[in-house]
Amino acid sequence: MRGRNWLVRGAEQRLGPELGELRFIASSRHIYWKALLPCLAVGFVFGVIGEFITPIRSTRNPAHFSDPVLFVVASILTGLLLWSMSLLGSFRKLLVFQGGLVARYAQPRTTIVIPWKDIAPESIKAVTTPDGTDPERRLVASRKVSLGAAGRQALVFKALGSYWIFSTDDEPAGLLSAVQQSMVDAGVPGAGQVMAGALPAVAVGTRTALD
Repeated sequence: MRGRNWLVRGAEQRLGPELGELRFIASSRHIYWKALLPCLAVGFVFGVIGEFITPIRSTRNPAHFSDPVLFVVASILTGLLLWSMSLLGSFRKLLVFQGGLVARYAQPRTTIVIPWKDIAPESIKAVTTPDGTDPERRLVASRKVSLGAAGRQALVFKALGSYWIFSTDDEPAGLLSAVQQSMVDAGVPGAGQVMAGALPAVAVGTRTALD
């Protein structure tokens, strides 16, 4: 199955006894390249600060910036380290199990499990935008939870009193098909109409209220 990395396998082993078979993996990714330059700038700021708080090696020559190559390399590495922290939220997946949806599964304490019985089939929609930007930015709700990183398409559904949004660059048909079949197998009333009710994707050009 495409996208089954070691984190997914860990979640499968941990949640499989409760939720059954893993049927589909939906991926969402967005690398924050725009944050790279600001992080590099901050890295140089830290480098400058480091030069002045470094213990003075000589009373005659404080030796600030005496090794420009080391200063530049250390500053760049610091900036890259700061930017790499943004990668933690750049790759997300939504797992379709036989018994429900799973997100944020990297650690047991952050794992979100939404059983099929808690999802209203008629609330499941595929959403896109005319200009290809992330639809989530235009969807408004009193309670909204983001499950994806970003994308041109989004799966939206209501469960547990909130609207859940998973943005992705992939076409939603595969994900919706897996959701529908799993809900049908779980005996959720009205599950057989998920695909027909969710597709074709609704294009939102302005801010749109979900409530």
